[in-house]
Amino acid sequence: MLKSHDTSIKKFLLKSMVVFIVIMTVIIEGNNIIRQYRTFSRESEYLKLEDIQRQKELLKNQMNRVFEYIEFEKNNTYKLLKENTQYTDVQIEEIIKQRIIKFVSSIHFGDNNEQYMFILSYNGVNLGNGRYPELIGKNILNMMDADGVKVNQKLIKMARGSEDGVYLIQKWIKDTTNLDHDKLYYAKPIPEFEWVIGSGIYIEDINKNIKKNEDILKKKFEDEIKIIILIMFIIILIVSFYIKRINYKINKKIEFVVSFFEKASKERVYIDIEKLRYIEFKKMAISVNSMIKDRYDIENKLNQINIQLKEMSITDGLTGLYNHKHIYKILKKEIEKACVLKRDLSIIMFDIDHFKKINDNYGHQFGDDVLVNISNYIKQYVGKNGFVGRYGGEEFLIILPNIDIEKAYKKAEYIRKGVKNIEFKNTNPIVTISGGAVQFQQESCKDIVNRADELLYKAKENGRDRIERGDIT
Repeated sequence: MLKSHDTSIKKFLLKSMVVFIVIMTVIIEGNNIIRQYRTFSRESEYLKLEDIQRQKELLKNQMNRVFEYIEFEKNNTYKLLKENTQYTDVQIEEIIKQRIIKFVSSIHFGDNNEQYMFILSYNGVNLGNGRYPELIGKNILNMMDADGVKVNQKLIKMARGSEDGVYLIQKWIKDTTNLDHDKLYYAKPIPEFEWVIGSGIYIEDINKNIKKNEDILKKKFEDEIKIIILIMFIIILIVSFYIKRINYKINKKIEFVVSFFEKASKERVYIDIEKLRYIEFKKMAISVNSMIKDRYDIENKLNQINIQLKEMSITDGLTGLYNHKHIYKILKKEIEKACVLKRDLSIIMFDIDHFKKINDNYGHQFGDDVLVNISNYIKQYVGKNGFVGRYGGEEFLIILPNIDIEKAYKKAEYIRKGVKNIEFKNTNPIVTISGGAVQFQQESCKDIVNRADELLYKAKENGRDRIERGDIT
């Protein structure tokens, strides 16, 4: 906080300069201004690069959200529609595609929700976007910028060459039909649909926040320097022999403040205002500290959002168990560990018996309660001794490291019997499960899952409410 006894640069100069300041003082202070301005310019470039990196992460997070939705549609909507025999596989795929296009076209994010997603087919047809409805259904493969670059053709080609997605900067339209604005894109292919999904942000929009903060600091910096120069010229004829001493003190103070600003910017450390002598520098320091605080607050919010997005990307929204993609990834890692450590590994595949009838007779809300209660029971029983995931609609996959088939079978039986004793609200149907338990035998993820799945269906064929176990060969 500013105090009444704090010294101003103007008062210091009036008290200290006694004879006169030669013209060289102006040159020296001009050099100081140039040096500080160069420091300011370097820091501005650093902020720009940092902000671009944050924008890249934002684009990637939105893309992950879309691909999670695509996986959900392919795994859940497909099964639901497949149960209805009036739909062919081609019709189901088309329904899923239209749902994905609708979802992607509805996404808006960023400042004022101006950023959007788009879908291009491999042959350049715009299938959907969140901003330019006039482009939907049109082939824009040959749209060119002023340099003759076919921007969409280039984007599709680069995206198809990278299954993890690709970043690139190229021209796009904004407010006019001309491709004359630089835009940072992130695009990712969906080979099975022959699509490319992407999003982007204009480079000039990234610069807006940086420019705003630059202008504030620059204006304050220039005002303070103007005051110093003005005072120096007013009393230039009556102050002389103190020039070196005064110039030295001013230089030291400015360098002191600049070093504070550099440290605050690079290391994000708050400036100790009490160590500054001059009111003007203290005001600048207060502004910088406020910016640092705002920056911390934004980063903390982004970190919280990233944690939530990561949790959403690996868990099933209804049951809280690992989703299909993540449980399969865990299985791959556990197979690698089992091979390296020469230890046992077993898995159990469960399926709720007559789940469609449960939904038909008691309603889908009750069906969801069944899934949640069974999931909680299995998760609590397995605990830290294994991993549990929702493999499909009513299918569950349990991974049991360092467990042989005998123990795995006993655990499966325990779970099967326990599920029958679960009591549900408002009604009391007996819900049963069937399962298949197998032990790892130096095989791939796909093979061990297929073996467990085959035994699961064998249990269904043998009357349900039972566990079939695999043999060790």
